[in-house]
Amino acid sequence: MSMTSRQRVEIALDHREPDRVPLDLTIVARPYKELIEYLNISDDYWWDDWAHVFPTPEVLEKLNVDVFHIPYGITVPEMWDKHCEFFKDEWGYTKQRIDDGKGGFLYQMIDHPLAGAQSVDDIMDYDWPDMDEPRVEGLEEYVRRLYNETDFALTLTFGGNIFELSHYLRGMENFFIDLIANPEMACAVMDKILEIRLHRDKQVLQAVGKYLTYFRFQGEDLGSQRSPLISPDTFRELVKPRLQTEWRAAKAEYLIHNPKGKISVHSCGAVFDFMEDFIEMGADMLNPVQPNAVGMDTELIKKTFGERLCFHGAVNTQDALSNGTVLDIVQEVKTRIEHLAPGGGYILSPSHNIQSGVAPEKIIAMYAAAVEFGRY
Repeated sequence: MSMTSRQRVEIALDHREPDRVPLDLTIVARPYKELIEYLNISDDYWWDDWAHVFPTPEVLEKLNVDVFHIPYGITVPEMWDKHCEFFKDEWGYTKQRIDDGKGGFLYQMIDHPLAGAQSVDDIMDYDWPDMDEPRVEGLEEYVRRLYNETDFALTLTFGGNIFELSHYLRGMENFFIDLIANPEMACAVMDKILEIRLHRDKQVLQAVGKYLTYFRFQGEDLGSQRSPLISPDTFRELVKPRLQTEWRAAKAEYLIHNPKGKISVHSCGAVFDFMEDFIEMGADMLNPVQPNAVGMDTELIKKTFGERLCFHGAVNTQDALSNGTVLDIVQEVKTRIEHLAPGGGYILSPSHNIQSGVAPEKIIAMYAAAVEFGRY
């Protein structure tokens, strides 16, 4: 029996097998524009400062995608139409538009406002954002309408970003040195971010938690392509307690409003060494699975963690989608389904946002193959 998208995702995240593997689409602006032109769809879409697009329902339905990403966290939507070269984030660092030479772009940080901090007092005296979430007004009405008028599994990305935002503010080199040589500085930055996140998470979940199939914390990238960025010991001593406090608090609040709700955590790269910790901390799903990072073999992670952790992603954007043929992409989809889908617990998606240079025909082939070979 055919299921709705929402039912399909809920069942998969409950570690059961739906009618087919649920699908998600994560993509940046340039290939998305080429895709909708190829599909002959007139689509007024938004993207965020990483050029991540929020596809509209018409595009998702064309590709049989089950997850709708709520366009949340775009502070000034109109600025994307102006293609502004610089802007300052609410946390105080400046980003500059960088073009990739293929018609795509993203915004990269060009300063770190806490780089010159010399003491914990300097951290405390910084002009931190207001505690209240500035974008929650009108959110409930919008999400409720999506919930009632579509059958997509709804998700929203917010909170988190404690480890990663700390090195945005302090500068990566400074922050990593702090973790070893000056841990009170590193902890002061993380604790201030945590304080703000805890307050804002609660506001967002009270507004829309009842409508979300899962929510995803913003990036806590702990891995490079080849190894963890910090040692597991340092993670467990300094970083894990802060992340765990937020994850567990948010999950407790979320379950008040949606007893079936799941949380997804985002950490790129070689994070095998942290995955047992993620489960202990309260994660239900890891996004993205980057299969060509060291230790992230999809057959291995499913065998090791698959009964306790769901997986999102895994279709290789770095090789198969970017450089492979259509046949290569079909085989890639079949492999990830074979490794990750049995028993449920898998949302098939690119291993990260589809980047510039990936032709529409390849994207369409990926989703067609996922529907064809993703049946249980």
